[in-house]
Amino acid sequence: MQREKDNPGAYLFYGVIGVLLFFALWQWVGKSGFAGPTLPAVSDVVKALMEPETFASLRRAAGYTVDSAAKGLVLGSVFALLLAIASHLLPPIHPGLDRLAILVNATPPIAIGPILIVIFSREHTPALLAGIQVFFLMYVAASSGLSSASPGLKRVMIGLGASPLKKLFYLDLPSALPYLATGIKAAVAAAFLGAILGEWFGAPQGLGIVILNAMENFQIPLMWAAVTMAGGLSFVTFLAAAALEKLVTRKLAR
Repeated sequence: MQREKDNPGAYLFYGVIGVLLFFALWQWVGKSGFAGPTLPAVSDVVKALMEPETFASLRRAAGYTVDSAAKGLVLGSVFALLLAIASHLLPPIHPGLDRLAILVNATPPIAIGPILIVIFSREHTPALLAGIQVFFLMYVAASSGLSSASPGLKRVMIGLGASPLKKLFYLDLPSALPYLATGIKAAVAAAFLGAILGEWFGAPQGLGIVILNAMENFQIPLMWAAVTMAGGLSFVTFLAAAALEKLVTRKLAR
């Protein structure tokens, strides 16, 4: 992290070189057939992705996946923040909520999917599974952030007679903003993962369905094209969340 701050240009340069070397190696392995027919060259994946009909189909599927991931991100973040606030205001329930969060995180998503289908529906499962994937990350971020306020400021507010709610809104929540921004940066990728896994349980559309169908029909370039689009969307949203994190940190540092 210190190197990035000291010389961001060099850090970016070496990052780009690393990515280019990775794709060059992928292209060579794909063209040489070293890994078999299941790993096509990058050029073949791009060719499949750029076909008009394929791109239109993937774009529609991506819209559904992004919608599910966004709903899951909001749902998981709000629920995690509410539980973290309850845990912060009511210390006796803090250990129980921590164990609940750990239990949710430790349960394999592949085992939760059928339960969500039975209780809710196939259409809602991707968003719900995305929310479950987001929940633990945001709960940890919110719990850490709410406890990060300066002890000196806490004593001052208590000495001035501030109620727990006033202390929460005027001290604890503002102190938690950088932690929440960092949690969102980590949670966006988890939201996409949960949404795609949820689509495997029979959602009507989405990139997960395209990947699954292409795998079953051995349409390898199409499968990799869908995976590439999913990875690209996740990376773009990660960069947006990283920019938000830097903005929040910079604003609070002033």
